[in-house]
Amino acid sequence: MRSKLSFGAFCLIVLLALSGGGCKKREVKSLTQLLKEEKTYIRDFIAKEGFTVKEASGEETTFEANILYHFPNGLYMQVLDAGKTRPEVNKTKVVVRFAGYMFQKEPLSPFNNLTDGSYQNTEFLYIESYNRGALHYSLLPSAPGYTLNSLMCEGLAFPMSLLGDGARVRLIIPFLLGPEVAYNTGTPMYCQEAQYEFSKP
Repeated sequence: MRSKLSFGAFCLIVLLALSGGGCKKREVKSLTQLLKEEKTYIRDFIAKEGFTVKEASGEETTFEANILYHFPNGLYMQVLDAGKTRPEVNKTKVVVRFAGYMFQKEPLSPFNNLTDGSYQNTEFLYIESYNRGALHYSLLPSAPGYTLNSLMCEGLAFPMSLLGDGARVRLIIPFLLGPEVAYNTGTPMYCQEAQYEFSKP
């Protein structure tokens, strides 16, 4: 049976991979430098993948097929399925399953709880609050076992502010909207697919 990584081990591997491993002295980069580098990573990634990008307002109610929307918060989202019923603030529990990888010049640290059934669900309560930026989730505890809860972030939750139950999206998540491990290293995250289902009581 294939072994899984704990949250701490996962973060350590990601940090070592991004820093080049070893014990050599690591350059400390400013936020400005990290943002500049990320802009290049995302621009090159979009060109490589052949996405067509359209600027979005964040108040869209319909989405064109095969368009990667760029929102004012920095998130890139392609809607594969808009879903149906919209979530209710502070009431709707959402299960999100996602697969993809972190990336800089090359893909790093793949993750997948979309097709790998050995992971427990990642579940959040849909909220609307502000804490150094908009926040649309409150992570809920999972059953004991392996999870990708450490990757839950505003970038994964934001689509629920525009979409509904059963939605499927493709995402490029800048590190400012990403999980802590991505923020600490200035690394964007690509979700080839994320699926959202409302949790049944």
